[in-house]
Amino acid sequence: MLLSHATWTEVEDYLKKDDLLLIPIGSTEQHGPTGIIGTDHLTANDVAVRVGEQLKAYVAPAINYGMAVHHMDFPGSATMKPSTFISYIKDITESFIHHGFKKIFYVNGHGGNIAPLLTAYSEIKTHGVELTLKTINWYELPEVQAYESEHFGDQNGFHATCGEVSMTQFTHPEAFSKIENIQFEIDRPEFSMPMSPTEFRKTFPDGRMYSNPGLCTPEHGQKILDIAVSAAVQKIQKIVQQK
Repeated sequence: MLLSHATWTEVEDYLKKDDLLLIPIGSTEQHGPTGIIGTDHLTANDVAVRVGEQLKAYVAPAINYGMAVHHMDFPGSATMKPSTFISYIKDITESFIHHGFKKIFYVNGHGGNIAPLLTAYSEIKTHGVELTLKTINWYELPEVQAYESEHFGDQNGFHATCGEVSMTQFTHPEAFSKIENIQFEIDRPEFSMPMSPTEFRKTFPDGRMYSNPGLCTPEHGQKILDIAVSAAVQKIQKIVQQK
């Protein structure tokens, strides 16, 4: 159920019987030489739309930009400063709360969004409104991680991972017609976050973080998508039922 395809009267009717909303969120940033720049928001949206179908819940338009400062030395990347991101999330979330949505789940595809999302939730909670604000990081779901561990081992990495690149190969094959899927050597330099754009590119020159996306296939992507959707549905249902 896409919020962007609904009329306001349909939303009003929905809110009389349910108050669950899914908001996909990701980033616009480099994903190594063989991963596409839209990876994080495309995967988040692909998961959220399918979860919404199963839960018969509205899915808001995806937020395609995130907190990706450390990727800014790679052309095509874009970012919000952490303070801007927090204000943006507050405004969007409070807009939906105003209309009566009280169970709001951000389906997230980008690690850099996790901390500022939590900060935004904390600021919203200071108003004393009783509501559910949660983040579902699809790539951190235990079922997803188990599959990736079995099939990619320690070559999955932390960024431009085999899992996320495989999913986009399945859901957006047209984007890969020009990209050669090659094997990569894996360097494992020590690092700690946060990093500046210069520090990140110096540490990870081609944008990958411990990953070998040469292991990616659309077949893996289809299975990972199915696993992520099923696990996310179960997690959201469990949280909602506890309220």
